[in-house]
Amino acid sequence: MRLLRCARNDKIFSMSDLKQRIYQAQCIGNVEPIEHMVPYPNLRALVDGQNVKYGEKMVYADLSLTSDKVYRLAQQTANWLVSEGVQPKDRVLIDQLPFPQCEILAFGIWTLGASMILTGDGDLEGATSATSPTLIVGGKSNFFEKIKSFSEDHNPTFKPLLADEAMVFWENENGIQLSHYNLLVNANGIQHAIDLYEDQTYFTRLEPNSMAWVILQTMLPLYTGAPLTSDHPDMKLGTDTDDFQIQWHWDALEETSPPSLYICNENTAFLAMNKIPIHLTAMDDDTHPKAITGHSVMMGYLNDKRNEDVFIDGQLKI
Repeated sequence: MRLLRCARNDKIFSMSDLKQRIYQAQCIGNVEPIEHMVPYPNLRALVDGQNVKYGEKMVYADLSLTSDKVYRLAQQTANWLVSEGVQPKDRVLIDQLPFPQCEILAFGIWTLGASMILTGDGDLEGATSATSPTLIVGGKSNFFEKIKSFSEDHNPTFKPLLADEAMVFWENENGIQLSHYNLLVNANGIQHAIDLYEDQTYFTRLEPNSMAWVILQTMLPLYTGAPLTSDHPDMKLGTDTDDFQIQWHWDALEETSPPSLYICNENTAFLAMNKIPIHLTAMDDDTHPKAITGHSVMMGYLNDKRNEDVFIDGQLKI
């Protein structure tokens, strides 16, 4: 056990050696995660806040879903989850559902104060064994039919902190824990990288099996106020024929046209645009990064043996 001094308020906290190394990797320079405030205290507040600001504004324009409608569906979802035995801090595993059912389900999970489990490779059995979800939601039935009889007013009994777990991403027999802050700050970083704001529209169509889906398709329409639409959007994200191309697998960062958005799940979702790291992320090399630090760095793997191997010298080895 070691003592970690917090530079911001000079308090001393007791941390295990591994937790201290993870925390150091989440700092960027002398700036600790707690020193950069995102505009929301958790992901539930993202849904609430955008409803207050943009209640009548479109979120998923192709389906005429406004911010207010998304808010009300999230409230119904939270109440339905309670009826299924889910409590705050529990984990809920979501399987493939038609757009935008998984997006609404995610907001309902966060509204309740629970954590979402998402699989990148469809390994539901492995994810279930590793994460012990209270509920698995999927199948061919219409999720919206399940929640339509529930109240549109949910009274939360728990309000997560930014540092609390918001989700686990499971892929290749490995689980990555991500906090509310991880997701919010990565969304903030990609927003500034692509210059997407409330007076614009954009389009992407991703399956609910990646961290890019969480940031771009679930969070970004609310976070930025920019509606997601296929009808003459100002910006398209996805392939090399769009305004930005998502690079899922890569060996080196390159300057490309259109610009590349490089994925690193250990950095929540996005690491860099071309060779420039997103806001509040730092890399040891702008072409072949081997170690990263910053506020998007994950809470850690579910497996602490893996954590011991990658959190070294105040960095996350990738």
